Amino acid sequence: MKTLANQPSPSDVRNDGTRERLLLAGLDLFGQYGFEGVSTRKLAEHADVNLQAINYYFGNKRGLYNAVADYLIERLQKRVGERRTMVLERFAEAQSGTNPIDAPEARAILVQVAETMLTLFADDESAVWVRYMVREQAEPTEAFDRVYIGFMQPMLAAVRYLVGIVLDDDPLSERVRLRTLSLIGSLIIYRVGRATVLREMGWPAVGPEQVVAIRGIATDLVAGIRPMGETSL
Repeated sequence: MKTLANQPSPSDVRNDGTRERLLLAGLDLFGQYGFEGVSTRKLAEHADVNLQAINYYFGNKRGLYNAVADYLIERLQKRVGERRTMVLERFAEAQSGTNPIDAPEARAILVQVAETMLTLFADDESAVWVRYMVREQAEPTEAFDRVYIGFMQPMLAAVRYLVGIVLDDDPLSERVRLRTLSLIGSLIIYRVGRATVLREMGWPAVGPEQVVAIRGIATDLVAGIRPMGETSL
């Protein structure tokens, strides 16, 4: 029998269909009902696996709940992986002092990041992810710390760095932090406020044409970030 110490890690998920089905079931059900609102039997039935599989792979329901957070981080990083790698490489180059990022380039990178996030939020798959994250926002658990440290904090730090360049201000200043949160919030609304977006726009659903339209708002959102006293042309 496999012991807890020998359980597969989150990175092994692709090699075990049972484990991944449990993670997907947990992501869906925990996002809808929270930790206390989902029984292990319901999780097993939703995943179409044996009830004992939860203990076998995760130790208990709490272990599965936390593993879901790690799985979510992994999925998010894959979806934004290429753009994330490009941005990090550019940051490393800039911080070496050989090729600093100026305000026009910072704006351009911010637009690219915003387009990537808007595309992600427009995808139906993100509904399950965001539902889980919104619940953690309302009632934070250890899982929130995992998602925040593993994905949200690095993303916010990157955007904050760029916003600081655009505003010609300290990235750690209160103004830059708040402006960064405002920008991210303007992107997230296209997922968490999907029903309102569809009703306001008169769209039956979000298809390829709607995704193009949503991505197009990225430039306008970034253009609204301006140093104190600077006005648009």
